Amino acid sequence: MKLPRPEPHRMSLPRAAWYTGFHFAYGLVKYLPTLSGDVVRWAVLKLFLDRMDGWVAFRDNVSIWFPEGIRVGSGTLVGENSFLDGFSGLTIGRNVMIAHNASIIAEDHAFASRRVPIRRQGKVLGPIVIEDDVWIGCGARVLKGVTIGRGAIIGAGAVVTRDVAAYAIVSGNPAQVVGARPDDTRGDPTNANAAADDAGEGAT
Repeated sequence: MKLPRPEPHRMSLPRAAWYTGFHFAYGLVKYLPTLSGDVVRWAVLKLFLDRMDGWVAFRDNVSIWFPEGIRVGSGTLVGENSFLDGFSGLTIGRNVMIAHNASIIAEDHAFASRRVPIRRQGKVLGPIVIEDDVWIGCGARVLKGVTIGRGAIIGAGAVVTRDVAAYAIVSGNPAQVVGARPDDTRGDPTNANAAADDAGEGAT
């Protein structure tokens, strides 16, 4: 079962009621302890996220804004105290690990004018795509408009402002490439990526 989605980016009475329902329902389960709380959070978020495939573990105290813009693949884990923002669209693939205190923010504030307070200048949008098998380290920040390629690693505390290539390792502020994951698939006639997916299915 899925609840009807509000019209995006336009506040109305139905939209306000939908958000009230989400924040009330999710607020009841947000701080429940790990394991049993993960199951209850999954059940609640299944109603409100745009799409959630299979089992996804949301640890305690994960903050979620604009859940109607968030899609998450199976086997993914979102760590404690993380922040997910789906305002302009957030797609998270399968078997992604998001460590504690990470923030993924698919919007920004406009600031083109000095005569108008920043808070009144609206938003700058930029959807975020995180492909399968990505590891985002603790305290990392992923900002609007970024695509993180399959199998990439985002170091702890990194601030990602640009696209990250598949299997790259990045760190720092702003994030820079510091290496790449080793390629152990060369000369292997089997589909190593498919095998990795099968092995990781349902992992938390």
